[in-house]
Amino acid sequence: MKQYIILSLAVLIFTFIHPVLALAGPVSTDTAPLAKTITLVDDQKTITLQVDETFLLKLGEGYDWNISIDDQTVISREVNVMVIRGAQGIYRAHKPGSATLTAVGDPLCRKSVPACGAPSRLFRLNVIVSGGAAGTPKAPAFDALYAIGMLLGALLLVRRR
Repeated sequence: MKQYIILSLAVLIFTFIHPVLALAGPVSTDTAPLAKTITLVDDQKTITLQVDETFLLKLGEGYDWNISIDDQTVISREVNVMVIRGAQGIYRAHKPGSATLTAVGDPLCRKSVPACGAPSRLFRLNVIVSGGAAGTPKAPAFDALYAIGMLLGALLLVRRR
């Protein structure tokens, strides 16, 4: 009888903590890889990313940058993310494919009166996104454990009657 009480308590405890464990998601001791930083040195280059990988676009403060991407289903800027001074945003890879990020920078002195005649600067980055996030750990099968626990609890209740 004592064994059934202990087992019943274990099932009840698991039943109550199951939602908390399911919300916690996968547990990983690995640290996330640092995002790549793309600068003016990378003009006309091609970079390769995996799905969900990010990069920081940091073209500097000397220009007023206007960024465009030809296929935003492949990569796009993360919204509502503050970046360091001189950076134009964090960009995330969404699906396999290729996209071109183009940035046109107008010199800040163009806003002065009289405006300067300094030329604009063109920056181009080719991005190739491949595969999915390989090796992503999956959450433990809490739903299966929960179902087994509930069945054991039900069996114990039936046996007591």
